Amino acid sequence: MKVFENEKYLQSLVETNRFNPVDLICKVDPWVLSIVNSLKNFGSIEIKTKLSNICLIRAKDKQAQLQVTPTKTIKDLKLVLENQIRTDGRTIRGCCMSVHCEYFFTDQNSRKKLNVIASDGTFKYDMLLDPNYGFDIAFIDERTIAITSGNSLKKIGIDVIDTESRKKIKFISLPGRPYGITRDHDSLFVCVEPLGIYKVNLLDYTSSHVISCYLPALSYVSVINNKIYYTNIDDHSVVCCDRDGSRVWTFKDTSVLETPRDITVDNDGNLFVVGETSSNVVIISNDGKHHRQILTDEDGLRKLSTIFFDKQTRKLLVANKEDTAFLNNVS
Repeated sequence: MKVFENEKYLQSLVETNRFNPVDLICKVDPWVLSIVNSLKNFGSIEIKTKLSNICLIRAKDKQAQLQVTPTKTIKDLKLVLENQIRTDGRTIRGCCMSVHCEYFFTDQNSRKKLNVIASDGTFKYDMLLDPNYGFDIAFIDERTIAITSGNSLKKIGIDVIDTESRKKIKFISLPGRPYGITRDHDSLFVCVEPLGIYKVNLLDYTSSHVISCYLPALSYVSVINNKIYYTNIDDHSVVCCDRDGSRVWTFKDTSVLETPRDITVDNDGNLFVVGETSSNVVIISNDGKHHRQILTDEDGLRKLSTIFFDKQTRKLLVANKEDTAFLNNVS
């Protein structure tokens, strides 16, 4: 039935000449032709340029802009004393601050303790570290710290401690006695006597030898970007190296800095260095070419020992070997 209906429909198309081809013929009115012939042109087209609102910045150009952004020089930096803190220490060698503004101090050798002071300056708790002598300290994350064993000969390496449970949760063995320590991203950098600088991977706790050089006991280290800085009390020097160990510069001036101990770095790569014998804090520019004494014994420094700069709050914590520490705002 369906086929019959289609056939009948097609037959009707044939009978009504629907399949006949059709030609379209255009005839132009003579008046239009006369107008066209009298015109030289229908108009003109011109190109007008405007300033674009679109601004494309390539990643490498953005990086270059960030690199040339002017920063303060060390002459512009100012320190304002915010607080004086009782550390309850006899041989303070390391210090740092938590995200909750609590103060942590290692009291090494005879005491072998960790002292923790609350943000309001009151004593919070202490923790025995033995057989770890408790030399230097660094935060791994908000609740975990790493403490080097220093002069200890019983257990040579780093204790990882949970500050909430106040228990040792990991020990990292090293081939020589470790002193100064700092964290950079997922790594710890440690001064190992007399071998140089070691890096500890915090993901699997494996260690590697990154800078091979003679380092005496009581050396400290700090790291920022692609630079590693360390102190050497034997020759009173501060050294800057690339990550591959290539020396970039060395600062040495015993008229300003004697027996450099702890070292810390600010957001711009400028170094704050403790001079134990010179009883001062010296800031060195990130290129090693300029320096300035910013704290002296007139500021209460006595047997100055350790220092820490908090990059988030821009606060500088400076501790004497005994009893007292000072918290300064850096602007």
